[in-house]
Parts: sequence; structure tokens; C-alpha cells
Amino acid sequence: MTFKKMSKPILFWILFACLLGLSHNLSAQCAGTDNTVTVCNKDQDPGTQNFDLFSNLGGSPAPGGTWSTTDPANFFALDQVNGIVNLWEVKNSGVHEFTYTNPDCNESAVVTINLGGYPGEDNVDGSADACGDDPAVNLHSFIGDDTQGKIQDFNGLWEAVTPSAAGHLSGNIFNAQAAGVGVYEFTHTVPEVDTCPSRQVRLILEVQRPANSGVGTDLIVCTTDDLSGLTNFDLDGLLAGEDMNGTWSEGPNTDQLEDLTDHEIDVQAIRDQNTMGTFSFTYTVFPAHAVCSVERTTVNIVILPTFQATMEAVNYCNGSSEYTVNIADYDDTLIQSGTYDISYALTSGGITRESTSTLVLGNDGTGSFNIDADLTNLNEVTVLNITSLGEEVCPDIQVDPISFIVSDPMADVIDTCEGEDITVSLTNIFDASFDRTNGDYDVTYTILAPSGTTNTFTMNAVAFDSGNAALTLPADQISETGNHTIGFEVASGLTLDCVITDTVTITPIPSAIDLDLIVDNSCDATRIDVMVDAPLLADGGYVVSYEVISQETHAVLIDNTINFAGGMADYQIDLATLPQGNYTVTVGSTQNDTTPCRIDFDFELSENFAVEGIPQTPTADALQTFCLGMFAPNTPMLADIEVSANGQLLFYATATDMDILPLDTPLVDGEDYFISSMDPDNNCEGSDRIQVVVALSDLEPPTVMGMNPTFCGSENPMITDLNTSVNSTGDIVWFETALGGTPMEGTTLLIDNKSYFAATSNGQCYGVGRVEVVPTIYHLEPAIAEYPTLALCGLEHPTVANLVGAIEDTPYNIVWYDAPENGTPLADTDLLVDGMVYFAESFDPDTGCTNPERAMVTVDLSHCDPEDYGFFVPDGFSPNGDGRNDTFFVPNIEVIFPNFTLEILNRYGTTLFKGDKSTPAWDGRNRSGMAPNGVYFYIIDYHKEGYGPIQGRLYLNR
Repeated sequence: MTFKKMSKPILFWILFACLLGLSHNLSAQCAGTDNTVTVCNKDQDPGTQNFDLFSNLGGSPAPGGTWSTTDPANFFALDQVNGIVNLWEVKNSGVHEFTYTNPDCNESAVVTINLGGYPGEDNVDGSADACGDDPAVNLHSFIGDDTQGKIQDFNGLWEAVTPSAAGHLSGNIFNAQAAGVGVYEFTHTVPEVDTCPSRQVRLILEVQRPANSGVGTDLIVCTTDDLSGLTNFDLDGLLAGEDMNGTWSEGPNTDQLEDLTDHEIDVQAIRDQNTMGTFSFTYTVFPAHAVCSVERTTVNIVILPTFQATMEAVNYCNGSSEYTVNIADYDDTLIQSGTYDISYALTSGGITRESTSTLVLGNDGTGSFNIDADLTNLNEVTVLNITSLGEEVCPDIQVDPISFIVSDPMADVIDTCEGEDITVSLTNIFDASFDRTNGDYDVTYTILAPSGTTNTFTMNAVAFDSGNAALTLPADQISETGNHTIGFEVASGLTLDCVITDTVTITPIPSAIDLDLIVDNSCDATRIDVMVDAPLLADGGYVVSYEVISQETHAVLIDNTINFAGGMADYQIDLATLPQGNYTVTVGSTQNDTTPCRIDFDFELSENFAVEGIPQTPTADALQTFCLGMFAPNTPMLADIEVSANGQLLFYATATDMDILPLDTPLVDGEDYFISSMDPDNNCEGSDRIQVVVALSDLEPPTVMGMNPTFCGSENPMITDLNTSVNSTGDIVWFETALGGTPMEGTTLLIDNKSYFAATSNGQCYGVGRVEVVPTIYHLEPAIAEYPTLALCGLEHPTVANLVGAIEDTPYNIVWYDAPENGTPLADTDLLVDGMVYFAESFDPDTGCTNPERAMVTVDLSHCDPEDYGFFVPDGFSPNGDGRNDTFFVPNIEVIFPNFTLEILNRYGTTLFKGDKSTPAWDGRNRSGMAPNGVYFYIIDYHKEGYGPIQGRLYLNR
């Protein structure tokens, strides 16, 4: 260390100033005064590693202050508390300032160090090597002496002594790749600082020739190609510019290379064995010097699948934006199911149009894609070709083109009257040859009536001429009036993906003329009034005839006609001459008018009556009981009373009441009703009435024991499980509604939050009153694997508790099993096994319910970050049998990199050992016995994404 001394005159004035300051506040000098020192050759004085700044302050500084620097490069070199600076850590020569601040007097002083440069150490003994493929060689890495804590200055100047290196040097970075193989000399110079001279070191760098595995290309063939010419294919032909001292290796599923000297393969055999796929072969070249890395080039034999299938297009009707084309019989051993971007071409009318679509192939040998309807011509034959299925499929598409037509068939159905045949015209119909139909074809048509009913008929051998035909539909095939929709299909051999439809209106026949007969007393008639109401008839004279016929002898006893004008007529028939008996009076006429759809028709009206006719008296149980629950929500009515009679029943409130009660009159408990009958042959009511008393029966409703019972959905609860929720004096029957309905089957499955209603039953009757029970069915959502494969580190000894991270967020607990069904739950503390499949089941501890549908999670314990576990590769071992360090192995590599491979080579490049997870350690043996002491080389290929192969040296010392 060299200090710059002050001159005597300056020292005198400093001492004088100090004497003058004795009368002032002594605290003004508590930080000392500024001072400058010069330090040269710091690397030669170990004391500069602990340079004391405080002792280099001027004046009389008081301790207790702190040190600081404004240069961030010096921040970590300075101890701010005790003022010690490690000048070996100051990596730039020049002027450096350090400030001392004493808070007692709020004063500061600065120590300035003129620091001489350290250029590093000469490296000219040939130990400096770089690889010729490195574009950025850091020259600083060859001249430092960091083993002693000495680091050369970073602000020195690098210069090329060798002229050819000058153009490839930028600062301290040398482009060895651009400079090429050779020996290059450089200097590193640090400038003079104050009295410290400039210093320089030399570097001789040898750029070693890198390995070159060449530039590879892939061989692409199709599964259906003739590969007989590739049975002795030379892999070297797929490389360009490679070194000739490399060797070939192969991936799985090929088994083509016999040893490291083999470079010919049988592409046809690979195809025959695997059908299709991508098969990799790697060319490896080792460098001449260890500073360079092993180079590898991988080429692929790509065997693309050939699309072989049949294609079918239905013949389409105009109007859709897209048409679906079906694929069948595709060979799923050549091309997998999935989605493909395809190109296709459509040719019609002499014009070809091309477009793209998406082909979806299922796993059943079928698929489909859509074509653009705008690319087709209406009523012209279109030819469809598939031209490509993308780069992943061979361009040799073995699907024959197909033809189809887009047509616009039409039907015209003429409106008609009820009961008349229907006229239909069909136009624009094509046959299987894509020509407009000529000849006889069957036509099937479906009639949709206004009521919603449909009927289908077929008319055989309909004559077509140039796509047109006329046909008549029989009137008896339509039974309703109003608007009907008729759809047609023509068996012309051309399948249409639509139905030809039209709407026809069937106008109803007007209603008949209204006739009415009024008998004065049907049991003992003396006169009959005949009335005619025909408002649709025009004014004029019409004839209405009537007859009175004996029901016993069928003799016509009275025969007459009525003449009337306009639409109304009234006439009385005198029956005074008729003897006792039953009779029928008949009135009829035949009319024809101009009302739309009116046709000639006959109309007739008959009425039965009697002269002195008396009907029989009905019979019934005098007391009849009705279960109210069987009628709810309604109540039993008069029509529900059981009565036997030959005629029509009539109900009365009393024995003498003349007001007939309606049959829908509700029954009243304890009430009596009176019943007579009327003879329908003579409209005569009997004079005697029978009495019936009714009793309305009901049962006491159940009581609710639990309004909201709970069940687990996995147990499939049924209606019978609700019985424990109610209490009843009899049997229990369940309904879906509060009133009405039929009892539910006991095996009916319960529905969550659905209301069920219980009633009391005695086997013959059930009560009206019902109580409501609303069950809660707990249906747990199944556990869902968010990560079907859970990546963990086996070095952490993960347990079943760590599996929870693989399951989607769920409100339920998760129970783990080692089987998809049944099994014993696993404990959280059970250690996980690499590659094992675990099964998760949802469980709700509040309800005790589970969902037996289990999610599957596979455990991968190889996801360990090497840096977190001190991963390192040893540089030697001693296989001397002393039980220590007897094998060369990499700790924890089989867990962190389970697919790794290890190769040991001697200095001649001969492989001595190959290892993997099953044989991870080398015991120092080669084929001839124990390998001698010395340096060997290892190559480790981690076979894990993000980690490339590494190589290095190791020392064997017995």
C-alpha cells in the first residue's frame, strides 16, 4: 500500500489552523477532516482487504459515526459501522470516496482513495480453452484469481494482439464462433491512477474445434406407399455438413440399429410393425476437447396415415346454408378419430369451387363434415371431392368423389269441399340419375289434420313427365274440415333430405235444417207440434212429410205433408184417434239450396211417445255410504248413487217435488233422495218414487312426526321410507297432491324438496285430510380431479394429505381410497407411492352422506427442483472396497430425474458403463475388469423437459 505524503508548508498551516480552533466548540471536529490516500498494487498487500478508513481521517474524529458511499459498486465492500473497506472487492480502479458522519455534531468528513488497478493474472500456459461454437466467450473468466479472493478490475481495456481476433472482440466478449479454430493472444490493461502506474496481463486463448452433428431433414412417407425401395435406407442421407466420427441411436418402437456403427434402417419394416407415427433417430458427435459439448441431431421417419373411407351425400333441398356429408368405413388403424381441417372441391355446371371445412371422425368408423350451400347450383348435378386433410394426413386421399343434386321440389294442393276428392300437382321432382323424373313412381303422402292427428297413404304408379305429375287424393282419407298440411315423398330413387308440403282448406258442409217435435204428454199424448227452422232456405214452397208409426206393429197410422213458405213452419198432429200403445212420430224432407259446399241431402227427426204408457219403478239400496276420500277434491254426486232401472233415472229432493235434480248435484250427508224412471221408448215417467238415504264417510288424517325427514341420495330412498315421518290410526297411503290423484307405489323414488301427502286408509277407503311431508335428499357432487396427474417431489415424503391439491374446490370432505369401488379409506399419514392411482370420494360429515362416484388421481413423485435439494454431480470416487465412496453415482437423481441415463467413457471415447434408474451406480469396472486410476468422462441425459444433457470429468482413484 502506498500513501501520498503532504508537504511541510501544508502541514504547518493545518497545525496552525488547529491551534486557532481551540477556542471554538470542540464538537465541530468530532467527524475529523477530509483526507486523500493513494493505494497501489492492492492485490499484493493482504492488508488492503481490511483497509481502515477511520484511521485515515484527518483531525481528531470521535468514534460512534457511520460510513457511506455514493458508488453502488462499493456498497458491499464497505462495512458501514466500523469503516473497514475490502479494497479487493472494489473491482474498478480510480478515485473512490467514503464519507464518515458523526450524529453527535452533525458533521461529515470524506476519505478519498486513489486506487491503483489490478489487471488479473497472466494466462499463457495453454490452459485457456474455448469452444469454436461459442459466440460470447468472457475473457475475464481466464485471468482472475478468485481462489484467493482476488478479482481483476472490470474497467480495464481488452485488446487483441493477434490481428485476426480484433474484429471479433467487443469489450471483454470474444466471438470464438466467428473467429474460428485457432490460438489467439489478448492483453488486459488497467490505466494509471495518480502515482499508480498502468498494469497489463497477457492471455493466450485456444479455440477448440466444436463437434458438428450436421443439419437434419425428415423423411416423410405414407402408410400406403410402396416402401420396398427403403428397406436399406441410409440415415446419413438425412444429414448435411456433419462430422464423420458420429454414431447413430434410435428411439423406441423401431429396433433397427444393431450397434454404434450401423446407420441403415428398414423403413418398410417400421411401417409394417407400427403402421404409422413419427420415429426418431439421433446422430451424436463427441468433441475433440472437453471444453466443447456433445452435439446431437435428431431426424424423423414420419409415416403419415392415408385416409381411406366411403363418402355419402344425401340429395338436398334448397334453403339450407350448409349440407352435411357423411363419412363411413374409414380405417381407424390408419387415421385416428378426432377433428381435421379438410379442403374440398365442388364441380357443377362446368365450374369448380373450392373451400374448407372441419371433418369430425368418431370412434365407430363414421364421421361427417359440412359443405357450403352457396358453392352448389340449384337443380344441377354437383360432384364433390375431398382434396386434403392437412399436413398430418397423406395427400393421397383414397375416397371416390360423389355426386348429388340440390333441388327445389314443390306441391300445389287445391282447396275443396268436405267429402270431395283433392287435386294435387307435383313439380320439380328428380330421379336417382339426377334427371327430371319420367315414368311411373310411387308417391307417399302424410296428412296432418287440424286436430293434430296424422295419416299416411301411398299412391302407386303415379305418372311423371319432366318432373311433373298430377294426382287426386280420395275424399275419404280426410275426416276433418279446416286447414290440413300434406307432405309428399316420391320414390324416384333420389333421397330428399326434406318433405314436400302444401296446405289445403277443406270447407265443411253446412248444417242440416233444424226440425223440432213437441209432444204434449209423452205418457198420454193427444197432440204433437211440428216446427221447422230453416233460415238458410230461400223464400218459396217446400214439402215436409211426417208419419206416426206403431212401435208394436210398425204400421203407419197417420201420413200427411206440410206446405210452407220461407224458412219457418208450424203444424199440429192430432192423436185423438190413436189407441193405447207406444208410437214413433217421424218428420223428414229432402232439400237443395245454393249454400257453399251444400249438396242434396235427406233430413229426418223422430220422437217416441205413448198413449196411456207407464214405466217400471227403479230399485236401489235404501242406505248407501260414500267414501269422501275416493272423490276428493270433488264430492260424490247424484250420478254416483247405485240404482237399477229399465229406463232413464230422474232424481227429486222430495217425494212430490216436480223439479228434476241435475245428476251433478253434490250429495249431502244424511240426506234422502227420491228416484223415478222414464221409459225412453215413450218418454213416460213412472208415478212411483223410491227413497235412498246417503251417508258420507271420512277417516281421521295422520299426524306429522317429522315435517322434513332427511335421506342420502346414494341410498335411493323410496315412498315407504316416509312412513316413519307420520303417525296414523290406520294404514298410510301417499299422494303427490294435496287433493285428488291416485295412491303412489311404495317403491317410487323420493325427489328432493318435493311435497308428499299422507292420508289414512282402512283398506277400502282413505280419508280426505292429508298431511304434507317435504323430504330433503342430500345429493353430493362427486369429487372432480382438477389435476388427474399430481406432480410432487418424492424427497418431501408426501402423504395422502397432499392429494387434496389435485381435487377441485368442493364444500365436502374428501376420503381417499386405493380402489375405484369399496376398499378401506386411506389415512392422511399414509405415504404416497410413485405412479400409483388414488381415488377420491365426496363425504359430508354433517349428513353422513357420500357420493360413490370417485375421481381418479395418478401420483408423479419426480417433480423436484434440483436446486432445492442440493443436487450435484460428484467429480470422483474410490472403488477400493472400504465401504466409502466405492461407486460413482449422483445422489437423488433417480427421484428427481427418474428417466435419466448415465454413460461413462474413457479418454478414447469408449463406453465403459451405461446406467439408468435400475443401475444408477458405476463400480469402476469395465469389460476387462477393474478400470485403472485416471480421468474419465461422464454423459448424463436427464430426459426431462427443461434439462439438457450434461457432460463432465470424474477422477477414479483407488
